[in-house]
Amino acid sequence: MGIGGIETGVRDIAKYLNKKKIDNYILCENSNKNFNVKGLKIIKLNNSKFKNIFDQNKIKIQIKQLIKQKRINLVHISSRAPAFFLIKYIKNLNIKVVTSVHNKYESKSFLKDWYNSFLLKGDAIIFNSNFVKKTYEHKFNDKTKLHVIPRGVDTNYFSPSRKKLMSKNIFIPSRISSWKGHELLLNYFSLLQQKHKDTFNIHIVSLNKSKEEKKIQLLINKLNISKKIIIHKPTLDVKKLYQEAYLVVNISKRPEGFGRTVSEALSVSKVVIAPNQGGTKEQLFNFNKNLLFDVNSFKSFQKTFKYALKNYKEISKKGRSYVEKNYSSDLMCRKTLDIYNHLINS
Repeated sequence: MGIGGIETGVRDIAKYLNKKKIDNYILCENSNKNFNVKGLKIIKLNNSKFKNIFDQNKIKIQIKQLIKQKRINLVHISSRAPAFFLIKYIKNLNIKVVTSVHNKYESKSFLKDWYNSFLLKGDAIIFNSNFVKKTYEHKFNDKTKLHVIPRGVDTNYFSPSRKKLMSKNIFIPSRISSWKGHELLLNYFSLLQQKHKDTFNIHIVSLNKSKEEKKIQLLINKLNISKKIIIHKPTLDVKKLYQEAYLVVNISKRPEGFGRTVSEALSVSKVVIAPNQGGTKEQLFNFNKNLLFDVNSFKSFQKTFKYALKNYKEISKKGRSYVEKNYSSDLMCRKTLDIYNHLINS
């Protein structure tokens, strides 16, 4: 239960079910990346891993005990590994299963495609964007089990700050990985006009421990921009980092299934720019398509960057209401609960 988008969505749904007085439990691996949240019933696997085939029988036993002890009548699976070996087992226990598909899982091998396909075997399947749904809907004759529910943002938490910004910061909220585009942003930043490099700092989230994180640190040193980079440790309380930003950037190199950082930024009345592809395009196109750029083109990035600065006040005033209407956590949770109730009562 780390800080990623999938985990955030799981926690939001659990909180919503608590408010509705519906008992629910989160089952996850025991990890040093786990964040415990007050009020949520989080159950850790007994020193087991979903991807370890030697642990799978133990996990099945633990799940069967939980289903019996907690009188569970529905299981929602949000990850491929547990879907792979648990869906058939759980269905044989006469339990309804909902699955969530969060991205376009690309593969060049039959075995990996087969592994990915188990997320498509739920009694109901939730896609986090129309972009992701269109990737898979040709596989289904019966499309009534397919649902699109965009990831929702907790607008009460992601709220604007009245404090005046002391400096102009560019914030890239995504965790550092091979495809989230941190190195691309750093390279593009180094190519900006000197007045922009003098004005802005870049804020990133990193522990500087993983291979990719260390790679980013080496690039910062190589570009000689260490004085312009502020590094923050991973945290669940990310709202403050958004509030202290002037501009938020999503720059993922491959299409995001959704890309909740876009809606989070708009919810705190910040201007955000993002790639003209996948879920980020889906969120921004109807809001302001000029905030989209070709991720592989510095010229396109720079044009969008300058547009965002020039039209900053007008854009920032409209973002929050757009998210409240289209991408709120409450809307996501209500639609998800409707699916739960329909399955249980059918």
